[in-house]
Amino acid sequence: MPRALDRRRLLAGAGAAAGLAVVGGCAGDGSTGASGTASDLPSSVAPTATTTAPSATPSATPSAGPSATTVTRVDAPRLAARLDDYLDGRSGELGLELIDLRRGQSFRYDAEEGYSYSTIKVLILTTLLHQRQEDDKQLSSRQRSLAERMITRSDNAATETLLAEVGRDEVRRVADLVGMDHTRMDDGWWGFWRTTPGDLNTMVGAVLSSDAVLDGSRRAVARFLMADVIGEQRWGVFAPESSKVHVAAKNGWGPLPDGYRLNSTGWVSAPDREYQLAILSNSPNGFSYGRRTISEVARICHAAVGKGLA
Repeated sequence: MPRALDRRRLLAGAGAAAGLAVVGGCAGDGSTGASGTASDLPSSVAPTATTTAPSATPSATPSAGPSATTVTRVDAPRLAARLDDYLDGRSGELGLELIDLRRGQSFRYDAEEGYSYSTIKVLILTTLLHQRQEDDKQLSSRQRSLAERMITRSDNAATETLLAEVGRDEVRRVADLVGMDHTRMDDGWWGFWRTTPGDLNTMVGAVLSSDAVLDGSRRAVARFLMADVIGEQRWGVFAPESSKVHVAAKNGWGPLPDGYRLNSTGWVSAPDREYQLAILSNSPNGFSYGRRTISEVARICHAAVGKGLA
């Protein structure tokens, strides 16, 4: 059963100031990063395209979430029926876990194991920040630049550099600290590590509010980057975003012979709701089709949280 986490205010207080200071000056430099367009996709890894990260600062200030140490698993028959109705008319497979942070309830829908793709970059970032915290040091300017490229543009080259720097064994250790008990990390490409929607929610929860792994200022760095993802990649959990809906998330995608994998995990806050959502999906009809599917599912979940899951 997923842990319920005590949510603090996004980018609030001294931790936010430190986080913004660390990320400041990391504007897009025109280096290559992943794009959300199907035409840029090679045959085996995530896409690359020249893009520049936006300069907008996340403005969400959600209230603290439930203080309970567990959440209640609910069946949410209305939401399950709505998902069934929509997905029955779509090809492919999709599973998710949704956690209503204000009511302390969680819902799972076919939440099976799948390939992580670029969602796992949040764990690599957490590992980097945890290492620097243990050494009582801030990120270097080079590390800040690589982290920004890895998260806001999903740059694979930056990811490979940071993974080599922190080490795979250290990523596994931090995954254990976070509580990602169902994520399998081998020595192959990190995009093919296996994970579950529940573990992705646990990973994002650690970035948002868990003092067990990162202190406030370093969590603020990660949250800021996840809120500053470039426009082409703001689908999936980002789909309900508006002037009143704030999102910090990370997507991952890539082709396999049996279909396109599109994954999304993150945190969403609005005046009347706050939740975490993690989705793993497979689209045999390609990237654009799968992007429409996963984004509509995110909108369905957003509407359901507003009315209450149970």
